[in-house]
Amino acid sequence: MTLLQNFQGQTAGIEVTEPAASRFCNGVLGLHWQARGGRGAGGTYWSDVPRLMLFLDDMSSVKISEGGADPRRAGRPVSDIVYVPAGYTLRSHFTAALEFRHLDLHFDPIWLRDYLGPALGETLAEGLMNRMIERDAPPQVHRLAELLIDEISGNAFDDLYFENLTRAVLMAALAPEIAAPQRCSGRLTSYQMQKLKTAFAKRGGRRMPVSDMAAVVGLSESWFSHAFKSTTGMSPLQWQKEQRVRSAQELLRETGLSVAEIAGRLGFADQSHFTKVFRAVAGQTPANWRRSLTG
Repeated sequence: MTLLQNFQGQTAGIEVTEPAASRFCNGVLGLHWQARGGRGAGGTYWSDVPRLMLFLDDMSSVKISEGGADPRRAGRPVSDIVYVPAGYTLRSHFTAALEFRHLDLHFDPIWLRDYLGPALGETLAEGLMNRMIERDAPPQVHRLAELLIDEISGNAFDDLYFENLTRAVLMAALAPEIAAPQRCSGRLTSYQMQKLKTAFAKRGGRRMPVSDMAAVVGLSESWFSHAFKSTTGMSPLQWQKEQRVRSAQELLRETGLSVAEIAGRLGFADQSHFTKVFRAVAGQTPANWRRSLTG
């Protein structure tokens, strides 16, 4: 298993003090960083795969925020443990100079799901994977992290040791969340929804199998359907109908294509089927909707 990720990081006033040590095995990338940041330093970070950060020093002088929020005003102190779902933007701001170490674990979503799923069940595992987690680390987590850092830096043992130690770090870091799975929201992130909209738009308004929608965001079909309805209030197929009708309305408004031609362009079986779907969503037939535009 490989780890294909798009990681974007921009920093100012932060410098690496030792070359980063890294190790990859079976869908997990481990990185050990040593760095320093001056007062006023900061950064913006984004990845399309989930990751776990373990900080080994007091980070109370560093604030973080999500999305576009300015950490200088809306930030909160960094916790020892920060789990960041795929597609989340994280921003940081240093209120004082600091030298620090941290362990980063980047996960292939399939690896993470296969590990958490049998223990929690598919639905709860996916819910856990898709929300931000921040907490203080007990001493056991720090000790496990140090062992993993030693292995990342020294490669003293085989891949099985590295992977199982990674599993132990992950389980210890997320233990309180795993013990209280009912708190998982089970919703898609804004990044996942945008990926779906983009993928659907590329099909030109034609129907998209639910299995393909699930694959776009890296989820199983059964969990995807549950999470999608929790996020949008409708099933994937209902959402597609609305999107296809919106595309049809744009064609009715902007082109001189006939109703039959629009039905064919959007992949409906025939004009009758198109009209039925359009009326169910818009409350009137395509022809009547077009006439209403001119009064």
